[in-house]
Amino acid sequence: MSARKIVIGIIGMPASGKGTVADYLQKTHSTPKLRFSDALSTILERLHLEKTRDHQITLSEVLRETCGEDILSRAIQIGIQKSPSPVIVVDGVRREGDITTLKEVADFHLLGVDAAAETRYERAKKRAEKPEEANQSFEDFLKLDQRSTELTTRELMKQASMTFDNNGSFEHLYEQIDQYLSAIGITKNEA
Repeated sequence: MSARKIVIGIIGMPASGKGTVADYLQKTHSTPKLRFSDALSTILERLHLEKTRDHQITLSEVLRETCGEDILSRAIQIGIQKSPSPVIVVDGVRREGDITTLKEVADFHLLGVDAAAETRYERAKKRAEKPEEANQSFEDFLKLDQRSTELTTRELMKQASMTFDNNGSFEHLYEQIDQYLSAIGITKNEA
């Protein structure tokens, strides 16, 4: 029987730096990265719809209502099982069921990423990952934090093994990540 995989789940509010943490782990630890939003993005692309936050949330709700609350978790679970890597990063944990499913298949570590609303807003505008982000007002950005998915995120972040403060530099964030990983026995690539 093979060793149990380590899964690092990343949770945080929009533009808090979840992707930055996942990308850093992928680069420095050669971990594959799975995202809950990947399946949603693929479906929206196939339907020739914009990958807006509204479309992703609506699609997620419809899929969960129709196919079961754990539909996206099961897709991630299959990705974990198929991966030959002993350590896998999962970006975008959003629900209690996501955590439960991930704990079933791996040694699971939930890591939070937090940043001030103003910082997140500036990052969202700069990255414009979603079409609506580039021209969004600060007030509209704050309304996102009041959606059911984000209220759940805040509550679930309390379960994180550690929450990284991402209000500073990349170096400060990376230092926090390295310290946590070292504490659980995961070391950087030597390459």
